[in-house]
Amino acid sequence: MKPANKRIFISFLLLLAATTEAPAQAAGSISGTVRDPHGNAIAGASAEIFARGGGMHRITTTNPEGLYHFDHLPEGAYIIQARARGFARYVTEAVRIDRGASLKVDLPLQLAGLEQQVVVTASGTPQAPEEVSKAITVIDRQAIDERDESAISEVLRTTPGLRVQQLGGPGAFTAIRIRGLRDQDTAVLIDGLRFRDPSSTQADASGLLEDLLTTNIDHIEVLRGSGSSLYGTNAIGGVINVLTDEGGGRSRGSALLEGGSLGMFHGRARFSGGTNDNRVQYSLGLAHLDVTSGLNDDPARNTSGQGRIDFRPSPGTQIVARFYGADSFTKLNISPRTIGNPPASGIIDARPLSPAELLLYENGKPLSQLAVGNATFIPSANDPDATRAARFASGALSLTGHPLAALGYTVSYQGLAINRTFGNGPAGPGFQSAGSTRSDFSGRIHTLLARFDYQPGSSTLLTGGYEFEDEYFATVSLDSLNSAAASAADVTQRSNTGFVQVQERLLDNRLEVSTAFRAQSFSLQRPRFNPAATAPYRSAVVSSSPAAYTGDGSIA
Repeated sequence: MKPANKRIFISFLLLLAATTEAPAQAAGSISGTVRDPHGNAIAGASAEIFARGGGMHRITTTNPEGLYHFDHLPEGAYIIQARARGFARYVTEAVRIDRGASLKVDLPLQLAGLEQQVVVTASGTPQAPEEVSKAITVIDRQAIDERDESAISEVLRTTPGLRVQQLGGPGAFTAIRIRGLRDQDTAVLIDGLRFRDPSSTQADASGLLEDLLTTNIDHIEVLRGSGSSLYGTNAIGGVINVLTDEGGGRSRGSALLEGGSLGMFHGRARFSGGTNDNRVQYSLGLAHLDVTSGLNDDPARNTSGQGRIDFRPSPGTQIVARFYGADSFTKLNISPRTIGNPPASGIIDARPLSPAELLLYENGKPLSQLAVGNATFIPSANDPDATRAARFASGALSLTGHPLAALGYTVSYQGLAINRTFGNGPAGPGFQSAGSTRSDFSGRIHTLLARFDYQPGSSTLLTGGYEFEDEYFATVSLDSLNSAAASAADVTQRSNTGFVQVQERLLDNRLEVSTAFRAQSFSLQRPRFNPAATAPYRSAVVSSSPAAYTGDGSIA
């Protein structure tokens, strides 16, 4: 680890130690009964509580009498929600508990109908449905399981305002666009922290979307519209926030095994729960997808794992450690290409080359000798020796505290390492290399985030923070027949960011107004090339990107 990264990590550990030794606040509690429309208690229902200012979130399950209980609660405002299979989710308005007080809140559930749910992505803090001023869609765990999709991209296909494009079968390149904007304008978050690939052209998540499986997800929130003031430049179009299972409640687990055509096997196992009166919550998920003979008999494999543990050393403090990783492999096809004489402008009808001519093209017949007819493009042609292997590992550690009823803070560190390897050989149609080639793209990102949430009054919430990011990118190219053509390059960039958001509820809470601003500066180190003597850009002057300023607002 580099000295700068060591300092970041050590500073975080010192803050963690100092906070856990702080004296505990006088704890309060909230309890009640979850009931059906007839007033009968519902056993095994899930009850969740969210600190209104953000940061704290706990889960428990009701006992045989339908009772739930949350204790060790610091003074402040909370939102409570309950859910059970066959019933619509119930969300309370914000309730306030004083220091050391006990509060009873019963949670009545109605039969399944229109869903409502607490969301966090719209403003970065928990909000009840009537408080959200941005367009947002929530896909909960029950909906994900009922759709029985192995990939997150497939789960998102039916989301309004969102388009999923996949160039082939499982493991093929996947793009997600929100409201018609570019691929790179959609930010992907894992538990509220940015997930992106520093080795991709725009340093967004588009190079890894095909590797995200539904391993251990609690729900997914899709924000349609700008979230760049809170989540960075890639969030101009919108945000996809994947929230993993936090555990809590009684110990429970599930397993899924299924198979089908194309030699498909999909397996998934989950385990979660809580202990020590839910002061410790945990969850673990493993998933594996194996397609042995997909499109053009191309195989695809993916193994993914997620784990999380939450610990509350005191009523106002929560420590969360989370891991997410995946390892994948797939065969690639050649990207579609235009043929014929398309017009220079206007709309072009998409007419594919016939399957018979496509087969001749894949077997080596030159394009000039094909019976093209009125076709305007060649579909993805089979390339028998083109492969893609990818792996990523993301670890996060966060500390959340509420030293005062109106003030909360979160300090988090995330480390993300990514590697993608592309291989190709002489086989296949069109232009191919004489020998075997390999291109490696790797990167890592260290992110330190500190934010606060301050509620000076019942109708105002102020959020602000600072983020430091250190990212590194490297690429290596190799040719089996020409060792002199081997090349490598790497570069490091650091950025400093400040952001602030103000949320106001006016007109007796009937009007929600949100404004936010973000400023980010960059420091780019000089790229390194190898071999330096023949590098085409060795004498180029490389300057840092100009500072970026973003503002957005919403009203509802």
